[in-house]
Amino acid sequence: MRLDRLSVETEHGPVPAVMLAPPEVRGGAVVLHGYGGNKEEVLGLASRIASLGLMTCAIDLRGHGENDRPLDGDVLREVEAVVAPMRRFGKVVAVGHSLGGRLALASSAELVFAISPALSREYGPVTRKALDELRSYRVREARAGVVFDFLRSLPEWHPDGRATAIVFGSRDGPEIAGECRRWMAVGAPVTEIPLGLHADTIVLERTFEVLQEKLRGWF
Repeated sequence: MRLDRLSVETEHGPVPAVMLAPPEVRGGAVVLHGYGGNKEEVLGLASRIASLGLMTCAIDLRGHGENDRPLDGDVLREVEAVVAPMRRFGKVVAVGHSLGGRLALASSAELVFAISPALSREYGPVTRKALDELRSYRVREARAGVVFDFLRSLPEWHPDGRATAIVFGSRDGPEIAGECRRWMAVGAPVTEIPLGLHADTIVLERTFEVLQEKLRGWF
């Protein structure tokens, strides 16, 4: 498998990325990290995806890693600008964690795998304080609290007919676990990962097992 560090050229400017190219390609994947993360944080996840024959692009979201544009309401448009050229490889799956999971669900990718996605539109003081103290120092934001305003601006997620799968940890953040369990109770394609915490759902073997099972079926 070849790994290349590159920039995806978009109308918004270059998006720093790592591309993992398998020997034979039968589709594309865009991998999106969470708030305060970066593309390097999801390379293990990306390698599991690429091993199934998908050209896999892990990017730095706006305001993260090497992406010097501040995090703002254009973050989804920038994701879409990366999804579009990946279609030259075939169907595209968007795979994301936390904020990245919500962006994956909001994207136009033909297939979606969301890990602990930020489905809730409102977050309480405990979650806000934790993000501010533990993650915000790694983010260049247009203004304080912009991530919560962005999530609030998105319509409530509903299954839309696309092939979609959601996983979350049993010890995930309260808002995320609550929303995921609500959808699971009405038959949405949601899987609970035993003992998983929000931060480690992207590295748990059970997550990889569900992901690879879904991708084998979709491609």
